[in-house]
Amino acid sequence: MKTIAFLFTSWLILPAFQLAAAGVAGQIQNSSGDPLPFAAVFVEETGSGTVANEDGYFEIKLSPGRYTLIFQYLGYETASRTVDVSSGPFSTINIQLKQQVVQLKTVVVSSRQEDPAYTVMRRAIAKAGFHRQQIENYTARVYVKGSGRIKKVPFFLRNEFKKEGIDSSLAFVSESVSEIAYQRPSTFKEKVISIRTQGDDNNTSPMSFINGSFYEPEIAEVISPLSPKAFAYYKFKHAGYFMDRGYGVNKIQVIPRSQGDNVVSGYIYIIEDLWSIYSLDLRTYKMGIGVDVEQTYAPVAEKAWLPIKHQFAVEGTFFGVTFEYKYLATVSNYKVALNPALDVSFTVLDEKAAPEVAKAPSRNKTKVSDLEKKLSEGQEVTMKELRKMVREYEKEDQKTDTLSGFTAVTSFSVDTFARKRDSLYWEEIRPVPLSPFEVKGYQFVDSIAIARAAEKERSDSLGLAPEAAEELEKKRDKFKPTDLLMGGSYPLGDRSRFSLSPLLANLNFNVVEGFHTWTTLKFTSSWQKKHRITLDATPRYAHEPRQLSAKAGLEYRLGTGAKISAFQVEGGRYIFQFNEQKPISEVLNTYYTLFQERNYIRLYEKDYLKGTFSQSLGEAWRLGAGLEWAERSIPGNRTAQVWYGKPDRSFDANIPQNEEWAGPISEPERAFILNAFVEAKPWLKYRMRNGVRQVEENSSPSLQLHYRKGIAGVMNSVTDYDLLDFRFQHRFRAGARGTVDLKAEMGVFLNSTYAGFADYRHFMGNRIPLVTADPVGSFRLLDYYRHSTARQYAALHAHYQFRKLLITRIPKVWMMGLKENVFVNYLATPSSKHYTELGYSIDNILRIFRVESVFAFQDGRYFDWGIRIGIASNLGFIRFD
Repeated sequence: MKTIAFLFTSWLILPAFQLAAAGVAGQIQNSSGDPLPFAAVFVEETGSGTVANEDGYFEIKLSPGRYTLIFQYLGYETASRTVDVSSGPFSTINIQLKQQVVQLKTVVVSSRQEDPAYTVMRRAIAKAGFHRQQIENYTARVYVKGSGRIKKVPFFLRNEFKKEGIDSSLAFVSESVSEIAYQRPSTFKEKVISIRTQGDDNNTSPMSFINGSFYEPEIAEVISPLSPKAFAYYKFKHAGYFMDRGYGVNKIQVIPRSQGDNVVSGYIYIIEDLWSIYSLDLRTYKMGIGVDVEQTYAPVAEKAWLPIKHQFAVEGTFFGVTFEYKYLATVSNYKVALNPALDVSFTVLDEKAAPEVAKAPSRNKTKVSDLEKKLSEGQEVTMKELRKMVREYEKEDQKTDTLSGFTAVTSFSVDTFARKRDSLYWEEIRPVPLSPFEVKGYQFVDSIAIARAAEKERSDSLGLAPEAAEELEKKRDKFKPTDLLMGGSYPLGDRSRFSLSPLLANLNFNVVEGFHTWTTLKFTSSWQKKHRITLDATPRYAHEPRQLSAKAGLEYRLGTGAKISAFQVEGGRYIFQFNEQKPISEVLNTYYTLFQERNYIRLYEKDYLKGTFSQSLGEAWRLGAGLEWAERSIPGNRTAQVWYGKPDRSFDANIPQNEEWAGPISEPERAFILNAFVEAKPWLKYRMRNGVRQVEENSSPSLQLHYRKGIAGVMNSVTDYDLLDFRFQHRFRAGARGTVDLKAEMGVFLNSTYAGFADYRHFMGNRIPLVTADPVGSFRLLDYYRHSTARQYAALHAHYQFRKLLITRIPKVWMMGLKENVFVNYLATPSSKHYTELGYSIDNILRIFRVESVFAFQDGRYFDWGIRIGIASNLGFIRFD
């Protein structure tokens, strides 16, 4: 009855709302009568606007009054109409836009007769920082509509897509309305007041472009044409000049000096004298996937042009699946306040195009206050002077309490009722009608919602209370005997969980243990948000000695965020690789042992007990220390089993081959070891999001200092050495030209009276075609243990991923997402003879794989070469054990 009453009431009051509604509607066409899809409509008096749909129809709601409507479409002359809106039905305006007449502008150029585009872009680039500082604050409303669909599916995936109900006519659809607020220099708030979505956007959201600015040097990791470094990445061509609303507009073609990811091509329109953006139509690529960006700007405030419409199109192929995503965003209800100090008009002089300015005496010592005075008086300012003043503004901004120590301060929230808006609400607020694909997408998601509601109704009809329904849900996580083989995870209350890893996946083979398997049983519990305790036990069964070994640990963590204290105790009897970084996985060693009669893994056994403590002092500092007592021994080979033997091969002994080590001792080796370390990231940069400080990725190198000491005489320990080790690691982008990874480690044994082989410094070697280790920090052709040392050492790794190099200069190649890398690995130990690897790789093959060609040298002479296969470097690296 309540539902019927609600519908009846709505039927009564709806006509009243329709009568009260007022505004302007119509169609936007070209001179031939063809519709102009997604043309922008801007209302000068309200700072708001809308966008026509794909048929050129628009509708904008306005209170009664007189308004000036501005109609914009890229490539057409802007038109304005004054309309009187009454309280009655919508006023109708059908308008035809004339094609823009673009003419080459007569410009005085420098003696080099360069293209006029360069003087335009130099001024625009010099003033980009001014435009960033020009807006003191603003608020606005943003409507974003996104849609996407699968266009083509390879034959081997069609059945899977059909099972999921996915076809080329079914769209991803998303609509949202947000209130945004900006405060200079980089404080941004967004509150989503309504959202409706179906499907997955597959990380194609355009918000990084909408919330960013092409006045910044980079936007969404793309080099902006207005970046101070733009001339290193782009050539510019003056493509025409036209007048619009009394403003002269330069049409500038942007041409990448080298095609590829993270640069743009297309056109940017620059307003004469203001040197601000009028509009832009650019294309860029991300991992070979094309992204089209179109923005339309309007004079929202006097002297300040801001974007009122964004259009984005993403199209590409991944694993043979061709897809397309399109987004439309409109920005309305602007309320803008200009920076009072920069609410000025002035002339920007181009020193390079004006020889008399370039020859004038240097004014580097001009005070910022003098420059501000020149601006306020409307005097001429050189590009150098303008850049200097903007830099000073930015320095002052960084000293403010709000932004001190942060590159940006952002907040994001979603209204409680954002996902509860009904279809009537969206029909009322939506400025752009849905396409047939999008309508079908919403019909699909609505049918799912109806099915789920029916399922819930059936459950309710069974009389299940909420507690019973919750218990039924928990049964899905109930332990089953098969979980011993396959693994599982089970909740034990609200804040506790028990898990075990799969025995079957951990079944492997080596010549020391034969077939063996292990599982880790783990219990985790937390309380009061800052306390967490973890108990784990790892039993390991080996067939050949037919024995069970195990290790167990206890960890207690105290704190939250970046300030955490951790206490750990671990002990037992277990078998380990000499190199704790595991240079070869147990899975791959199993294959090579059984099928190739090669045993690369080297193992030792130890009974041990150790305790460690670590403390994080924020994101930039971490320190720790620990003690370990161990009794170590090296077991021999216990089996020679092989499935496919080689007549000319036999298994090597479980003794690492090394140039320094004299060999195993005849009795168990006892060791008492002290460890200490400190790690620093001294130049970290931060951003603030929802009141939480977040680290800017790769903003600082990591510096680590480790000290390890073997103490003789304690509990019969025979170890006696001191190791000091320094490590450096950093990843950074070299503009849009590539990504650089550096890793270095240097150390020295200050004392090595006695160091067991487990105490030696080992390096990530590799003797098989498949590389499973980190591509930065591992050697490709180095023997696993031959150059391990108890003396001094240095290991250096440099990895450069090019945007374009050789084959990636071919458009079809880099559009597939392929990358090219070169890398250098260097090792200096007393026996390594300056071991050096030079490598080249083709990366991101099928978005997953990497193929490398590597050459090795010793003392500058050729030593070895090989082909290696690994996981694409953008995916990191994998472990099989």
